[in-house]
This record gives sequence, structure tokens and C-alpha cells, in this order.
Amino acid sequence: MLELRDLSCRAGGFTLAGVTLSIGVGEYFVLVGPTGSGKTTLIRCVAGLQPAAGGEIILGGRAITRLDPAERHIGFLPQDYSLFPHLSVEGNILFGPSVRRIGAAEAGRRLRELAGMLGIGRLLRRGTGALSGGEQQRVALARALIVHPEVMLLDEPFSAIDPGMRVRLWFEIREVLKRLAVPVIHVTHNLEEASAVADRVGVLIGGRLAQAGPRDGVLLRPATEAVARYLGIKNVFGGEIVSLDGGAVTVRCGGGSFVAPRAPGHRLGDRVGVCVRPQDIKIIKEGKPLREDLRDNVFEAVVASSYFSNDSCSLAVRSFLDFELRFPAYIYRRHGLAPGRRIRIGVLRSAIILHAPPGAEGDGSPRLS
Repeated sequence: MLELRDLSCRAGGFTLAGVTLSIGVGEYFVLVGPTGSGKTTLIRCVAGLQPAAGGEIILGGRAITRLDPAERHIGFLPQDYSLFPHLSVEGNILFGPSVRRIGAAEAGRRLRELAGMLGIGRLLRRGTGALSGGEQQRVALARALIVHPEVMLLDEPFSAIDPGMRVRLWFEIREVLKRLAVPVIHVTHNLEEASAVADRVGVLIGGRLAQAGPRDGVLLRPATEAVARYLGIKNVFGGEIVSLDGGAVTVRCGGGSFVAPRAPGHRLGDRVGVCVRPQDIKIIKEGKPLREDLRDNVFEAVVASSYFSNDSCSLAVRSFLDFELRFPAYIYRRHGLAPGRRIRIGVLRSAIILHAPPGAEGDGSPRLS
């Protein structure tokens, strides 16, 4: 297990502050966040390439915070792969065992095993200059894994890979690392990539871990407005609780209101943030019975604009607030959703997320989902 306890690190004028996190054996943890949020600083600090300014790094029960990188037993795959151009593929992979004085027979056994797992057996005699981006990535990963690291750190491992190959490699590399059962921290800015490979996700914002938890808990239920906005959710509004009724609260926003689930601590007059994922707003079909979860939040709206990406559609509509909806592209054609079309929309009550307003979200410590 890898544990970070109140870890801080400084890089130039940037400070990564108070990160507390644990990653279990065989767990695939993905770290996301805006550019400049401290993702690479964090894993460089764990690897020993950046000194810790405070806190502790514990690996397998031993403190490694002050150890040199070579003493930490950590595998690190940098963004540029950093292969040695003067060595063959085989020479690159066997560099670590030679430094650590692993016997030739054992190093050869590990080489054959990894070459088979990663599908690079045919490349071993080649120079690194003749490799594609995907081949370089596999070779760099084999070089990191051959010394049997206790944890694996991946820094934007797919950023140099052609889009057509990238998705296949997401699952192949995850499968290899899962088979080896080492804790993994995988840094990426690609939310689709994070969703595809992660067991758990952490969101770094401004040098602080804003939220960490199971993948779906973080990506579907952002804990703060800052996390919601980073995830690309545009339906984020300020409001005031104007009614409490059993397990529900009514929140006034602009010229309308939402009925949302009540949480412990909600009080009349509280200022809250309202967050609704675009997938959780539905177009109401005339003459069809309403789902129970939609009945409290049905609004008149006018289609303003649309945007298509692959087989999905994002729709901007104007109501008492401006909303974004997202749904499969065929829904656009089925409902004739051209600009100017008047429609009714419904917001799933169970999907409405209420946040503390900006400035009242606490000290940046992670919200566990």
C-alpha cells in the first residue's frame, strides 16, 4: 500500500499542499485536474525527483520520504518515456536489472515474461528510434516493471499516442498492471481516459486534493462547485433554500426553483450551489406519464443552439436559467430540436447536487464519495 500523509511539495512558486491519500495493492488510481494543478509535481515528489516540503510518504509500511529515488522501489513512466537512444530495446529494458545487480538468468526470465505480456518480443533487437509512439510506451513500461517496483507512477502515458490506438492501449496497459498487482497512480487530463481505466479518481485543483473516491462517485457526484466546473458541468447555479419538507428542500435560483434531496445540516435561508449534470435533464414527451423523479422539476424552455460530438448532442436551452442537456444524437432528430423550438424539460430530483457556496467549501481536503 502507498500512503501520502499531509504531503506538501514546492516547485518554483507553486505549492502542493496537504495531500492525504492511500492506494491499495493492485488498485488503479487516476489523478486528474486542470493544467498547473500539481498532478506531475505530486508523482515526482512520490518518486523522489522533487523533495517533500512536509508530510510523509509511506510505502509498504516503511517511510520513504527522505530516501533517494533508487532506494524507493518505485517505477516511473514519464510523459516523454525517456528511452536511451544509444541502446537497443533489450538494452533499455535490462538497464535497471544491471544497475540493481539482478542476475543475468533472472533478468532474462523477467524480460521474456514482460515482452510476452506487452507484445514487444519482436522489437527487442531494434533501436528505439525505429519505434512508434505505442511501441515506445510499451518498452518504457517494461523497463520500469522489470525491477519489480512496489508502486507504478504513470505521467500522461497516452498523450503521445495516436487517437486511433489510444483507446485499445488504455485497456491493455491496465490489464498488464492489474495482473502484476502493484498500486498505480496514473496522471491524465483526459476524463474519458480516467473513466475507462480508474478504480478510484482524485481531483487536484490549485495544489489541493479537492475530491477522491470511487470513479463513479467522483465523476457522477462532484463534491464542490470547483470540481463540477472542472468536469465540464455548465449547469452550476447559486441559490437559497426557501423551504424544507421532509426529505426535500426547495432552492430558489433566479426566477425559478428546484426541489432537491435534503441533506443533514440544511437550514432555511442557507445559500447553496446547485449542480445538475447535462445527462440528468430530460426532454418531456407530451402525453406520456411523468416519472416520479421528474415531477417536481418540470420547466418550459426554448432551444437556443446545439452541438454534436460523435453520436451525442449537447443542447443549450433557455428557461428561468440557461441549461445544457446532453443525450444521444437520435433524440435531436426524433424531437425536431431546432433553435427556437419550445419544449418542456425535467430535472431528475435525485440527481440534483447541492454544494456549499464558493468560499464556504472548507480547506480543500478531499471529499470521499
